[in-house]
Amino acid sequence: MKKSAMIIINPTAGKEKGSEYENMIKAAIGQEYPDVLIKYTEAEGDATSFAQHASREGFDLVVTLGGDGTVNEVVNGLACFDKPPLLGIIPMGTVNDLARALKIPIQPEKAIELLHNGVQKQIDVGLANKHYFTNILGIGNPAKAIHSVGIAEKTRFGPFAYVRALANEILEDDKFLVKLEMDEKTWEGEAAVIIVALIDSFGGLKSIFTDVEKGDGNFYIFAIKRLNVAEIIKMTPSLLTGKIAESENVKYFKSTKIKIDILSEHKRESDIDGEKGPDLPLEITILPRHLTVISGKD
Repeated sequence: MKKSAMIIINPTAGKEKGSEYENMIKAAIGQEYPDVLIKYTEAEGDATSFAQHASREGFDLVVTLGGDGTVNEVVNGLACFDKPPLLGIIPMGTVNDLARALKIPIQPEKAIELLHNGVQKQIDVGLANKHYFTNILGIGNPAKAIHSVGIAEKTRFGPFAYVRALANEILEDDKFLVKLEMDEKTWEGEAAVIIVALIDSFGGLKSIFTDVEKGDGNFYIFAIKRLNVAEIIKMTPSLLTGKIAESENVKYFKSTKIKIDILSEHKRESDIDGEKGPDLPLEITILPRHLTVISGKD
């Protein structure tokens, strides 16, 4: 039987250059996957619907071309199936955290070459309430600021769009009271940011969470107690060496599941892989090694 592939393209990605790589992708996979279906996203949720269709119809491969938001939509279309198709990623976004974590080249042409000479790697998937994720779940105004950055700002400023958005939140030093229930421990306290990580890349930087071991069936949880200019300066050595877990301003945990509840009066929402996620409270579970992705070689 001929193998089939679906290519999901976000035409606005990469400063609206996404469509330029359609034929290159088809040429790269055509020998192994002669049946190819091209899908272009037009609205939010399209990539999820396309990926669900590919899973239901028994496609062998889904290739996504876009940023972290498009990849997350595709993941949400694949992860709800027991045996989802193989996933290929052509990074065309501002940050591309999952691609960086999997050693997928950021240059689209090189990432396309990887589709026929890369390695297959199984990765963990997190499920927060009913939303799947593969990268980082964040809670707190800095996380909210990240998913509030618009497409126009990303196109104009690139990664600096996130720096601009975070700067104002860091100056505010907003804190909230939170309760974390994990495998063998419960923690209550004030925090400015909660980060639940599955990968070691955050905001395009791979030097912050060196403790994270990808694909080991665990969440890596960081509760940053305060986030202001003074604390950032004090934490800088830890940030540069990837030892943020050792900072006195951070509470660090590892768990296979976690419940997060806000004890403050104000409503809080989450950020999942750079996009708006569900409001708290959250119940987060892990699907170990649930997706297989074409990645770079270690």
